[in-house]
Amino acid sequence: MAIGRWKSVCINVTDLDEAYDFWTEVLGWSTSRRNWHGWLGYIVDPESDNYMILNDTTTAPVELTPPSHTEANRAHIDIWPNNGMDNAIADIIAIGGTLKKPPGLYPRPGTYGDEPPAIDWAVMQDPFGNEFCIVEELTDDQIAAAMASDATTDHELRVAAGVTQPQPDQPTRPGHSQLLNHNRT
Repeated sequence: MAIGRWKSVCINVTDLDEAYDFWTEVLGWSTSRRNWHGWLGYIVDPESDNYMILNDTTTAPVELTPPSHTEANRAHIDIWPNNGMDNAIADIIAIGGTLKKPPGLYPRPGTYGDEPPAIDWAVMQDPFGNEFCIVEELTDDQIAAAMASDATTDHELRVAAGVTQPQPDQPTRPGHSQLLNHNRT
């Protein structure tokens, strides 16, 4: 059984407007989210659910290598897991991958005003160091549970949203078990 399915490609760029113009022309796709949070852009295939994410390396809040004409541009793919984020991470590590950024909800509640989280997201590396993301969309119930929680860590937010289990040696915060049970019904 496959760990996940290929969903999208992310391209590092230094000018989102130029990237939109180029990639929408090359692919015949349309712009979906333009300058999301000032560093991300999305273009979508109108005939499928595939898309391309454009990462502006000049304004991204994560470390990205800007592309250049003298070195190969680094791109990565997003994998949407078939059997949940935690299982995908474990399976990828088991076959030689590494976890670079532990999973967390994005955007984190309160980071961009009252915008709710939309995804559970982790960054992995293949055995050669090439990065790829594991991404899972949150349901409306998961989003509401995360927003209603008093969680302070990525793990607590993921538990509140019902996308992972509490660690055995770590008690849950008040209300988390009720949120988990609500999401299972």
